Amino acid sequence: MKFLITLITISFFYSFISCKQNSTAPKIDADTLSNADLSDPQIKALTERIKNDPNASENYFLRSGVFLQSGNLKASFKDLSMAIALDSSNLKYYFGMADLALTSGSADAAVDAYNQILERDPQNEDAILKLSKVYFFQREYSSSLIQLSKAEEINKYNADIYFVRGLNLKEMGDTARAIASFQKAVSVNSDFYDAYVQLGLLHSNKPSQLAAQYFDNAIRIDSTSDEAYYDKAKFYQDRGDQFFDQNKDDLANENYKKAKDVYQELIEKNPQFENAYFNLGFIYVRQDSLDKAYRMFDFTIKVKPSYADAYYYRGLVSEDKGNKEQAASDFRKAISLKPDYELAKKELENITAK
Repeated sequence: MKFLITLITISFFYSFISCKQNSTAPKIDADTLSNADLSDPQIKALTERIKNDPNASENYFLRSGVFLQSGNLKASFKDLSMAIALDSSNLKYYFGMADLALTSGSADAAVDAYNQILERDPQNEDAILKLSKVYFFQREYSSSLIQLSKAEEINKYNADIYFVRGLNLKEMGDTARAIASFQKAVSVNSDFYDAYVQLGLLHSNKPSQLAAQYFDNAIRIDSTSDEAYYDKAKFYQDRGDQFFDQNKDDLANENYKKAKDVYQELIEKNPQFENAYFNLGFIYVRQDSLDKAYRMFDFTIKVKPSYADAYYYRGLVSEDKGNKEQAASDFRKAISLKPDYELAKKELENITAK
């Protein structure tokens, strides 16, 4: 969970950069801890250890982690700053500061923390890779790729390097090189779930069946995850749509059947996966099975009553079945959930004008 960070705390993040190791530790202001803080047995025990040995940096680091878990970012930052002031050579304190910055939503402060580590240890593979990921999430793809090249020089057998490089190349629109990078990742680590998913997604628009094979590999690695099942089903559904639009009914139905089978597997695994019901509804609409389509959109709404699109499409099915009153009710509900739903407004206007 990400927390919003106050302007004051942001300034704290940048002030820690100038921390140097002190021969005399700053005074511990334990009285600023609230009763709620001290009711936590871990915080209480670490506070006692700090009182007994105020120059032991590790105790501040440990307590900062407890504060971070409880969402007390300001106290966590204060303890990390103290740990760094006492021992500015300990790299894990800067990693902690980077984690705190990312939790707080301050990517720039995390970049500064990783750069502090690299000033002290330029070959720190973990810091380089994490820095590349921050640059990626900031959409600074060139900076991310530079860091990944540095990481590869240090350890060419780290599959994460090729995976993150693939993500960068994918966002840059270089699909061919992205695929090559993800393939490199799975060649280094044959159980790389996320890389197989990405390969499946990138092959989904290709005429071959490779996408399904990649999704199957992801399912083999983690059969508890809904993602690969959904992506595989959607792959078959999209192929079915393509053949349907080309009036190739046999091929369309063949792929729709595969999609329905995988969606059913997903629903058996997770009966609360609303998009599986919703997409099944779409397939049944295309196959002229209006009763089944209605039932799927109905299931979608039962699982997620705020699903505006499900009301809209259930309304369309009701209209096609001649139940204009139910259709109008569903269109109104869709509009109430999504006031700018122009399609629903148009359908409601058309149906009430007749």
